[in-house]
Amino acid sequence: MKFAIVDLGSNTIRLSVYNTLPEGGFDLLFSEKEMAGLVSYVHGGVLSPEGIQRACGAIRDFQALLRQFDLDAPHVFATASLRNIRNTEEAVEQIRAATGVGVDVISGELEARLGYYGARTATDLQDGAMFDIGGGSAEVLEVRAGEVKKAQSLPIGSLELFNRCVDGLWPKKKELERIRSTVAAALKEARLPAHRAERVCGVGGTARAALKIANDWYEKPAGNRILTPAEVRRLTKLLLKRDHQARKLILRHCPDRVHTILPGIVLMDALTEALCEGELYISPYGVREGYLCHKLLNAGT
Repeated sequence: MKFAIVDLGSNTIRLSVYNTLPEGGFDLLFSEKEMAGLVSYVHGGVLSPEGIQRACGAIRDFQALLRQFDLDAPHVFATASLRNIRNTEEAVEQIRAATGVGVDVISGELEARLGYYGARTATDLQDGAMFDIGGGSAEVLEVRAGEVKKAQSLPIGSLELFNRCVDGLWPKKKELERIRSTVAAALKEARLPAHRAERVCGVGGTARAALKIANDWYEKPAGNRILTPAEVRRLTKLLLKRDHQARKLILRHCPDRVHTILPGIVLMDALTEALCEGELYISPYGVREGYLCHKLLNAGT
């Protein structure tokens, strides 16, 4: 059976199409994304009509693509893009009227849990922590004996940090300081685990982009998915130099994140330092796969 899922995120809107297997599990058939930057359309806590139309346009584009493959209508869910605005109900209703599909707006805690459920299809994280850096929020949870003990959503993400702290394309020195202080303040308010874990899982586009850059810079095998906190710290320092080498690495591996990777890597470095003392595993799967398994296939946790 095939499922099409649209993740209406604050930075990217992504379509993923999966084929479920008889013995359980799934294969990702294909995915498409649009860098919509919905959080940039939020003014005074309200998603503007232009932002709502941007979301509708992306969904309609995906619907047209799915029709070419004779696939059913997509299951659409939204994270901080619609959760953290004042006109959530209005936006959901306008999207339904324009596209014919409903939007499942998930809570921050559920987003964290779904990220873990998705990551667990790639790695068996029984004890440790997980973080998921999105465009408009970052989710953190603690796992003990395979059970989620704490799950929370922090009101900072890569694109949200960019919009809040940066005026141009590349953050200047004072803007980097503003990003760091914003991240530090958010983590100080968070309910982070009391002790750092031997194994932490990183989820989301920022983490995957950072891994691609790290594998190139450290000359690791292309399939490597593990970094140490020291490697994350050195990579962060390298990219924050904003010199020719840093720009070349960013443009080579994540040109669509050229404006968000620096705020994102600052947040990733801070979360890694706070949560991890052993190894950081960067998962290829996350909230979309968690939504597939937990919400659509009822595969439990």
